[in-house]
Amino acid sequence: MLRRMRILITNDDGIHAPGIAILARVASRLGDVTVVAPDTERSGSSHAITLFRPLRLRPAGENWYACDGTPTDCVYLALNQLEVKPDIVLSGVNPGPNLAHDVLYSGTVAGALEGAHWGVPAVALSHCSGNEELLGELEAKLLPDLLDRVIPTAIELKMALNVNIPPADRAPFGGLRVTRLGERYYSNEVYERNDPRGRMYYWIGGSRVTMPDIEGSDCNAIKERFVSVTPLADDLTRSSAMGPLHEGLLNKLATPFHTR
Repeated sequence: MLRRMRILITNDDGIHAPGIAILARVASRLGDVTVVAPDTERSGSSHAITLFRPLRLRPAGENWYACDGTPTDCVYLALNQLEVKPDIVLSGVNPGPNLAHDVLYSGTVAGALEGAHWGVPAVALSHCSGNEELLGELEAKLLPDLLDRVIPTAIELKMALNVNIPPADRAPFGGLRVTRLGERYYSNEVYERNDPRGRMYYWIGGSRVTMPDIEGSDCNAIKERFVSVTPLADDLTRSSAMGPLHEGLLNKLATPFHTR
């Protein structure tokens, strides 16, 4: 008898977010699910790990755990303390896109990459709409079929996939498209305020977004109503620059450093 798949789920929106409940329900049809997620929202936490304070992990239901840390902390504890031993890590479903440069900031993507870092295939899932009411349409119409396709692929190729789904109200979609990361620029906005004691504070972010037209990019796929599937790795080496950099530094590298 074949054993059921073991699935670890996390997110960066917190354990009470609608997206993680939907993902857990759909994934439970495919295997045994364990959820380890932040106890509150950790959006924008990137791949941060908590090193200078203790972490707490508390039960939040059957095979559900809330952690007072980041998505990276959650996956780390699941693998190394709870010893979940998953076949796949799923992160999401995030309400809003994680396209292009978003992956550098995204806790959703970091949760998946932390799994891949430890040798576990992973999928980060984002719905390119901030309207959480549309997540229900994903569960009913798209997510089961999507997971049936991307999970076996991630496991077979032993990699992390970043999946972005166009807004559900724009369905039907054109299908899946394998993409590269595009470019996505937010307006640099800073809001300056005074607190009740007269001290200055700031809100940073950007409400206006520019996405250049780049053929084959994840941004273009979403604009053209395709589900974007982008392979990711935690190796940030810019391989195309290795040769030019070596040539540019060749004479300098051959010259001994002068110490004082």
